[in-house]
Amino acid sequence: MTGETIWERLRPMAVMMFFVVVVQVLSLALMPSLSRTEVRIFENPESAANPFSYIILVLGFTLFILMAMRLKKGWVVSGVVLLAIAMGVYYVLSAFFPPLPALLLSLAVLTFLHLYPEWYVIDVVGLLVCAGVGTLFGLSMTPFPALLLLVVLAAYDAISVYKTRHMVTLAEGVMEIRAPLLFVVPRKRGYSFRREGLGSGNDRGAYFLGLGDAIIPTVLVISANWSLALPQHELLLGIGANLPALGAMLGTYLGFAVLSMTSRDKPQAGLPFLNGGAILGFLLAALISGVAVF
Repeated sequence: MTGETIWERLRPMAVMMFFVVVVQVLSLALMPSLSRTEVRIFENPESAANPFSYIILVLGFTLFILMAMRLKKGWVVSGVVLLAIAMGVYYVLSAFFPPLPALLLSLAVLTFLHLYPEWYVIDVVGLLVCAGVGTLFGLSMTPFPALLLLVVLAAYDAISVYKTRHMVTLAEGVMEIRAPLLFVVPRKRGYSFRREGLGSGNDRGAYFLGLGDAIIPTVLVISANWSLALPQHELLLGIGANLPALGAMLGTYLGFAVLSMTSRDKPQAGLPFLNGGAILGFLLAALISGVAVF
């Protein structure tokens, strides 16, 4: 096997890993500014009910999308998704710009995404949305409910991909209507998501990674970093993380490395690997730091 062939095989997974790293580092960079705002998802960040409230939101949104696609109302799904993405982008930009410029920039991003939904546009917007949502939920939960969230969603992801398979149907449906809910990594030069879309089988021109696979482990990273009073270790350009947060990050990457070794010929549930790695990395680092999590 030539070096080029090996690289062609590893490149898509390396790019996806890079996306996850960028989301987590960007979330850490956003955390100080966003933590000073009053925006939170849950009123009590220590409540063990928070993860189950999140699950209800996920199930409701999933049911809405599946029903809309069954009724051939893809434009409704596309509109709701674009609106949600615009809100996520606005939340990120509002940490750095006054409200009006942040709103105008968000509308510009939304317009560009709607008119030109090419894979690199979708990926850049996805990075912003994942960082914003991951930071927001991380700031809304302390580590214990965050751990519960990761465990429950890992189990849900496995069931919905391997048993009921409704997550596979959902992913294929949103890609067919060009709803930007996944990262897109081309398999070949010249690939255009606008022209070719999802594709099928050997004709599929790209690999896809759900935004949730980047968001959910990041929730634990941010939760550990803001709620545990431990020394910060600088990563780059003044961006810091404490040891449990770093452990969750490294565990996420290890889990992704294991995921990359699974078959790519059929859809795989990412969260059991990513969340499992993040949880193990966090718990080990928390033990080393002498922090009581439970």
